[in-house]
Amino acid sequence: MKKLYLITVVTLMILMMACTPNGPDTDNFDQAARVADDVQTTNLMPWVEQLASARLNDTPVDNEGFSSKDLFPSDHLTRNAAVGIISQGFKSMGYQPDTIVLTKNGQTTYNVVVEWPGTTRPEEVVLVGSHLDGFYAAADDNGSAIAAMLETARAVRNHNFARTIRFVSFDLEEFGAIGSTRYVEAGYADDVYMAIVMDMIGYATDEPDSQDDVMGVKLPDTGDFLLVVGNNDSAEMTEEMIALGNSSGKANLVGLIAPGDGSYFLASAFMRSDHGLLWYQGIPALLLTDTGNFRNKNYHKATDLPETLNPDFLAANTKALAAAVALFAEVL
Repeated sequence: MKKLYLITVVTLMILMMACTPNGPDTDNFDQAARVADDVQTTNLMPWVEQLASARLNDTPVDNEGFSSKDLFPSDHLTRNAAVGIISQGFKSMGYQPDTIVLTKNGQTTYNVVVEWPGTTRPEEVVLVGSHLDGFYAAADDNGSAIAAMLETARAVRNHNFARTIRFVSFDLEEFGAIGSTRYVEAGYADDVYMAIVMDMIGYATDEPDSQDDVMGVKLPDTGDFLLVVGNNDSAEMTEEMIALGNSSGKANLVGLIAPGDGSYFLASAFMRSDHGLLWYQGIPALLLTDTGNFRNKNYHKATDLPETLNPDFLAANTKALAAAVALFAEVL
């Protein structure tokens, strides 16, 4: 298990690698690992490459009200091609995707959704989310997460679970998590028992001092880990995913618990994705991220290309995701 990182900022305490004195219950770890073993890692980079190529030839989103600026190049945000690729990808696996179209203030969002039904407690939903909009080629942000979501969706079809697994690709995350906010506000998340949301999970480097700290939170100085972020409601989930991923050797995971519902200002950098409103609603949720602009110098730039990603890192993170989904959905 990784080293414990304990950070104190004024009266705020954030625990890296959250662990209870007795550790998490590991009884179902072996069964969860079996699902991860069904992940075909060779499927991942082709998804990233297909999405990147399609984005570069896609029509940008209407960015009225979201003026283009440094690190927010809204003139280059696309989503139409991604909606089609993700929907077709799900169809090719045997799913029947539903695109939830929600319009407000002249701006329409397209959230793509599929489900693998649970058997004994199907009314309890484990949501697995990623955002489908992206700047330029968007290989890491968020092609990496879409690829992991699609491959996990394929792998879970080989197994049965107590809970329903719902895969959702949210729209317009880059404009302030608009798609996921509308999804939650419209009541589509009312049956969500817990969630895992991914935002950039494919960039890693073993160069020293390649990882920046986040708003005073001390992180390991080498950017070769996946950060698993929870809040008080999802602290146990964080602990379980860290223990599962690291004990099985499937990935290099570091955990961080934001205090309360995660809205404390020193933790606000970790609210910048589609898990945010789930936290506010009291739904246990995790954010999986390579920390974005705190590591990846290609963040929101034309250089966010497939060749900048680390395929082995993405593969390990996808296996860790699949194992966690299997654990939380209770593989049978």
